[in-house]
Order: sequence, then structure tokens, then C-alpha cells
Amino acid sequence: MQLILARHAEPVAAEPTADGAPADPELSSRGRVQASALGWWAANNTGEKVTEIVVSGMRRAQETAEPAANALGLVPVVDEDLAEFDQGRSSYTPVHQRIGSDDPDWERIREGFLPEFVDVGAFTARVRGAFDRILARHADAGRESVLVVCHAGTINMFLALELALARPLTFPLDHVGLSRVLVSRSGTRKVRSVNETGHVAELL
Repeated sequence: MQLILARHAEPVAAEPTADGAPADPELSSRGRVQASALGWWAANNTGEKVTEIVVSGMRRAQETAEPAANALGLVPVVDEDLAEFDQGRSSYTPVHQRIGSDDPDWERIREGFLPEFVDVGAFTARVRGAFDRILARHADAGRESVLVVCHAGTINMFLALELALARPLTFPLDHVGLSRVLVSRSGTRKVRSVNETGHVAELL
């Protein structure tokens, strides 16, 4: 079977609220167009044989997955453990607004490491657990594909685990970029591609 990993589309920024609720921003107008492009890809690449869509519980991932789910007639499976490493933070600044920033968290991300506020062990464990559950459900899936719509950090962590990489944030991933991992019936996993953007190149 094949895992197709999609980063969410572009979201808006989210400022802290008076009640300190966790930030959970929606997609920007450009992000909605990017999500529509993912839906177009899902509708027109019938050879992918996507039988399940799994999505993070965060709004930006769920809104990204919606057009693809509608195109395929699937109800996404929500797995909260696919959430980004910044889950629970009171604010959110999109990547394109952080370029040039001297924020130490951003500097660590640029260097390929998780911010200091992240419990790396806990994040690693929940990402591993989320993907193990997906693969367990599809152990005998043959040539079917599962589309997983989540976050750059989540996808990077999974790829780092599969490739035994020292840096958990090795790959720059574009909004709605696709990465593929092939999984044999014996359980062998092979990273086939990282950050395919042909379906959305004009929208990045």
C-alpha cells in the first residue's frame, strides 16, 4: 500500500485570545484555492486508488482535506495524534510571515530542529503511534493508497523516523505538497518521494 502525505494549505495568522484558548486558524483565501487544487488532484488521479483519508484534528488540516474527501466520496478519519508540534499554543504565525524573523523558535526550525518548547519524546511517540495505527488498519491493502493530511512537522518527523535522520525537520515542505511512502505486505517501508508540488506549483 501507499501512504500519500499532504501538508495542509496556507492558513491565516491567529493572535492570542482573552481566554487563552489554543490557536486553531482557518485557511487563508489562497489556502482555500490550494485545498481545491488538492481536491482536483484527488478527482483526476484515479490510479492512486485512495480508499481512506486520515486528517489531523486541527482546522487547517481538516479544511485542506475537505475538497479531496468530497471528490472521492470519503469521510475523513480524524486522528488527533497527527496534530502539529505547536498544538495548544495560544498564537500561530504562518511560515511565510516568519521569513526573516529573529525569533529563536524560527531559527531552530530553519536549522532542522524542533523549538525548545516541544517535548520531543512525546511528539515523536504520538507521530509514530498515529502512523502505526494507519498502517495496522491497511496491513492487507495491496495497491491501495491512504491520503494523510496533516502538518509539516508531523510529516517531517515521520520521514525522519523512516530514514533514520538526525534532524527531525530536514525537509522544507510546501503547502499541499505530497510525499509518498510505499509499504509492502511484509511491513517494509520505502520513502518514494518528498514534496511533490506539480498539482499546486502556480499557487505557492
